[in-house]
Amino acid sequence: MKRAAAKRAAGRQEEAASIVIHDLAQAIAALKGAAAVKKPVTLWSAEGAGIYAGAGWFAAVERRARAAAPDARASFVLDCAERADMTQEAFRAGIRAACFSGPAGVATKLADIARQQRAALHRKRPKALDLLNVNDPETATRQYLADVGAGD
Repeated sequence: MKRAAAKRAAGRQEEAASIVIHDLAQAIAALKGAAAVKKPVTLWSAEGAGIYAGAGWFAAVERRARAAAPDARASFVLDCAERADMTQEAFRAGIRAACFSGPAGVATKLADIARQQRAALHRKRPKALDLLNVNDPETATRQYLADVGAGD
């Protein structure tokens, strides 16, 4: 019985926990923390960051964070709130995933654009660790990922 369960667990792809980052230092710390515990992670921008920080900023954060923690398994999602134009800009900037919370009809069109660019469109934010005001984001990330894994 244990063997069958272990085989099923090994066959499943490990689901990435979500962490909200607000700057490059937090992104690097989160990736280093995830790499240290060998867990995949999805780094989300703050809500609406696509509007006030922009796709170029987020793309640069992703590029530099990946360079600083090359062993981390990670994906990045830029939250564009209800702004379809910012969501399209994210895809044009090479961002592979964006979150759009606007009207469903617009989301359908954006999802088609995302598919054409081999990107992903999210419609809601997941439960996540938010690194805002966290003094040691790398340690917080490691602990969070250990806790998430313990719940399996």
